[in-house]
Amino acid sequence: MGSKDIDLGFRMDPSWTGAELRDSVFARTIARIEQVGFKPLSFRFVKRFHKETRAELSKEQARKVNQSFIFDMYVDPIVDVVHPRAKQVFGFVPVDEPPLSQVFTGKRFVIREEFGAKLMPPRPAVLLATKLNSVSNRDKEHKRIKDMADIYGLLWYSGAELGDLRSKLFAMVAEEKVPSVVSSFTEEDYSAVARNLGTEKAEVSSVLSELKV
Repeated sequence: MGSKDIDLGFRMDPSWTGAELRDSVFARTIARIEQVGFKPLSFRFVKRFHKETRAELSKEQARKVNQSFIFDMYVDPIVDVVHPRAKQVFGFVPVDEPPLSQVFTGKRFVIREEFGAKLMPPRPAVLLATKLNSVSNRDKEHKRIKDMADIYGLLWYSGAELGDLRSKLFAMVAEEKVPSVVSSFTEEDYSAVARNLGTEKAEVSSVLSELKV
C-alpha cells in the first residue's frame, strides 16, 4: 500500500535528568533530522518532494506546486515511555509505544545492514504488538486498513511460527485485548485490505482470525 513515513524507535528513561535527556540519542537524532532538512510538524518531522522530478521542495517552492505533485516524507520519532520533561526540552510530546521497551531491555531485535548502515528492526512479535495497539485507536479508515495489512504481513510473511508469535505477543498485550481488536474488524475492512494487497478477502480474514484462537 506504500508508506510515507519512517518510524524511529528510542529508549527514554523517565528517571533521566534534564541534562541526560538533552544529551540522549533521541535528542541527538532530532537535531540530525532537522539538520538534513526535515521540518517539525507537531510530534513528527516532514520534508516535501516533487513526485515527478524527485527534487526536494522548500516551503516557498511547495506553495507554487500543485498539491497532487507533492510527496510528503515524514519521520516519526517514537519512544517506549514519555519523559515528564519531554515537552519542556523538545517542544513536543513524542508518540509512545510501550512494547518498544522490549527492543531495548529485552533485546528483541535483529541486526540488518541496509542503506549502508546497521539497523535494529524489532522482532515480529514486538511489531505486532505495536500494530494491535495502534489499529484499535485509528480514527482514519486508510490508517486502519494499513495497520490491518501490516498485521496480515507479519502473521503470513515474517517467518515466525504462529504459536510462538502469539505467546510472545500475549506477554506484551493483554490476552483478552487481542480477540477484542480482531472482532472489531468488519467485512468492509477485510475487503479493503484484500483489495489493496491484491489477494482474497477470505484469506485475509482467515489469517487475522488466527490471533483469536
